[in-house]
Amino acid sequence: MTEVLIMLKRFALAVFDITSLFAAACLVVLVAAPQAHAYVDPSVMTYTIQAVAGVAVALSAVLGVALRRTRRVLFRILKIDENANKIVDPEVTAIDPSAINAADDLEKADAEAMSDKERLNRGPAPRRLPWLQRFVRALAGCGFLILTVFIAAPLEIVNASADSLNFGFFDAMPIVLVTGLVAILTSSLVLSLFRGRVFDWLLVIIVALGVGCYVQALLLNGPLPIADGTPLDLAKFKKITLISSLVWLVIIAGFLLLNAKKRTACRALVLAMSVGLIVVQGASLANISVNQMQSDKEEVPQTLVTSKGEFEVSSSDNIIVFVLDFFDTNLMNELLDEHPDVLDDFTGFTYYRNSVGSLIPTRYALPYLLSGEMPLEDDTYSSYINSRYQRSTLMEDIHDQGYDVGIYTESIYSPWAFANFAGFTENIVEVGHLEINAPSLMRILTKLSLYRELPWILKPFFWFNTDEINVDSISNSMSPYVYDDAKYGQRLRGEGLAVSDSEKTFRFIHLNGAHWPLTLDENGNVAEGETDRPTQARGSLSIVSDYLQQLKDLGVYDDSFIIVTSDHGHFDTISGELDHSVTPIFLVKPRETTEEASQPLKISTIPTGHCDYPATLIDAAGGDTSSYGPTVFDITDNNRTRYYWTTYTDAEGKEDVALVQYEINGDSLDIENWTLTGRVLEVPKSE
Repeated sequence: MTEVLIMLKRFALAVFDITSLFAAACLVVLVAAPQAHAYVDPSVMTYTIQAVAGVAVALSAVLGVALRRTRRVLFRILKIDENANKIVDPEVTAIDPSAINAADDLEKADAEAMSDKERLNRGPAPRRLPWLQRFVRALAGCGFLILTVFIAAPLEIVNASADSLNFGFFDAMPIVLVTGLVAILTSSLVLSLFRGRVFDWLLVIIVALGVGCYVQALLLNGPLPIADGTPLDLAKFKKITLISSLVWLVIIAGFLLLNAKKRTACRALVLAMSVGLIVVQGASLANISVNQMQSDKEEVPQTLVTSKGEFEVSSSDNIIVFVLDFFDTNLMNELLDEHPDVLDDFTGFTYYRNSVGSLIPTRYALPYLLSGEMPLEDDTYSSYINSRYQRSTLMEDIHDQGYDVGIYTESIYSPWAFANFAGFTENIVEVGHLEINAPSLMRILTKLSLYRELPWILKPFFWFNTDEINVDSISNSMSPYVYDDAKYGQRLRGEGLAVSDSEKTFRFIHLNGAHWPLTLDENGNVAEGETDRPTQARGSLSIVSDYLQQLKDLGVYDDSFIIVTSDHGHFDTISGELDHSVTPIFLVKPRETTEEASQPLKISTIPTGHCDYPATLIDAAGGDTSSYGPTVFDITDNNRTRYYWTTYTDAEGKEDVALVQYEINGDSLDIENWTLTGRVLEVPKSE
C-alpha cells in the first residue's frame, strides 16, 4: 500500500510539472504580438529591445517563483519532505569560547561537518526502489543479457551460416524469440523479488556479464576459427586468451567497484547502458529480418535432405559413391602398413594411390563431385560459384538412364541446387514448412551462442561442430539425413540394407570420414574420449565394410559399381604454397563376375583421380561420356598432367582469399611434382 501511495504522489507531481510547462507555453503564445510593419529609428530600437528583454526576464522570474511556491504548497498537501535525502545547511548557532561546553560543542560541530563532507563525496544516498521500479530495471538488465546471448547471437549465427544449415532464419526466429521473451520475463520477476543492496549487486553482475559478452563478440573473436569440427586449441591463441580474460576482469571489476562507491550513479549507468544496447541490437535484428524477407522474394523453394531410401538398393543394378571427408591417400598408406587387413572386405576394388582431387576444401570439392564442373578458362570466382550447378547435368544424366537417385549430404552449398535436385532425387524434397525440433534446436543454439559470447578461456567447454546444428534441428518425423558416422553405422547395422522395387539405384553418401571431430573407435562406434585420425579413419572404413558385406549378403555386390573417395585430402589453413601433397583416396569397383568380385584388393599407380570421376560415373550408368572425358579405365598415359585447385585463406582460415591452380606431373604423393600454374580466381571481399 505504501509503494502504491508513493507512486500516486510521484504521478501527481509529474502531472503538475507537465501542466505548468503547458501553461507557460500557452502564455507565451497568447502574449505574442501580431506581426506589424513600421519604420523605427535604430537608436530608439536599441533601448526598446533592452526594455522588452528586461520585462521578459522579470516576468520569467515572477512566473518561476509562482510555480516554485505553488509546487511547495503541493508538497505540503501531499506530505512530501522536499529535503529528503539532501544535505541542508544547519541553523547557525554561536558558540561562546568561554562556555563550559565550548570544546565539546566545537568537536561535535566539526564531526557533523566532516560527516556532511563524506556524504557529499559519496553523493546522495540511493533511494529505496519500489517493486515496480525494481521490475522495470530487472527487465532492462535481464533483457539486455538474454537478448545479447540467447536471442541476437543465435539468430546472427543462423543468418551468417545460411548455406551450411538445413533450416532458415525464419524457421529459428519464432522459437528463439518466444524462448528468449519467456526467459526475460521469468528472470526479471525473480530478480525483482530481491531488495536493497542485494538487488543492486545482482543487477550489476547481470549487466556486467552482458557487457562482457557484447564486447567479446564485437571485438575479441577475430582469430576464432570456423566451427568445422577442429578442436579449439587455446595453446595456439595464448595472446588473445590473455587479452580476453583481462578485458572481462576489468569490465566486471569496474562495475562492482562503481556500485560499491557510487551506487546511485551506477544505477543510472546500468539502466542507460542496458536500454541503449537493447535498442542497438534490436535494430540490428530488424535489419537482418528485412534483408531475409527481401532474399525470400527470390522464391527459392525450401528443401530438405531426408534419409528416405538411404539403405535401399536395387536387386540388379547399383551405383554407390562413398565420400569419406578429409581421408588422405597418405593416411590410407599408413593404415595399410600398420593394419594390412583394413581393406580386406574391399574385394574386387582397385586402389588408385596416384590420385588427384578437384578442389579444396569441402565447400568447393563436394559441389564438384555432384556437378563435375571445374573452373573454365574465362571463369571468375563468382561466375564459377554461381554457375557450377546450372551448367552441370551430371546427376540428371544419371537419372535419365533410369536410376533412382539418392543424394545424402548437407554440403551442396546452393539453395538453387537443392531445389533442382528435388526434381529428380529420391530423398531431397520440397517442403512448405520445416518441422523444427524446438528443444533440441534451442539446446544447440545456446551452446554455440555461449561459444561465441564467452571469454576465450571458457570457449573449449562449449565447442561445437556446425553439423551438430543440422543433426539436432529438424524433427525426426521428417527423417532428415544425419551427417554423423556413428549414428549412420548404428542404423546401418540395426536396420540393414534392403532391396527396393527400383530397377536401378544411385546412392551418393557423404560421411565425416577422417575429419574432426575425432570421436570414432576403430569399429565405427562412439569412443569414450577423443581418438586420433588413424583410428577415426579405420572407424569410417569399418562402416563402409559393413555396407559392402551387406551388399554381398543380399547377392547384389557383383552387379554394384562402387566408388570410395574423399572430397579432399588432409590440409591445414592454407595461406601460402602447399608444403605437402593433398590427395584424396580413390577406390573403384566395377561390375564384375562373382570370381572377379571376390579377388583381393588391387593397387594401381596410373595417374587418375577426380578428373576422371564424372566420366566414370556416366559410363557406369550406360550414358554418353563424350562430353565428360576419359574414364578411370581408359587412362594409359603415365606422364599425364592433372590439375588441382586449392584455396588461399586469411591467416585465421576464416575467409577465402583466392582459388589457385596447381598442375601435377608424376606421382601425386610427391609435392615436388606440384607446380603453380599462375591461374588465380580472386574471391571478392565480403561487404
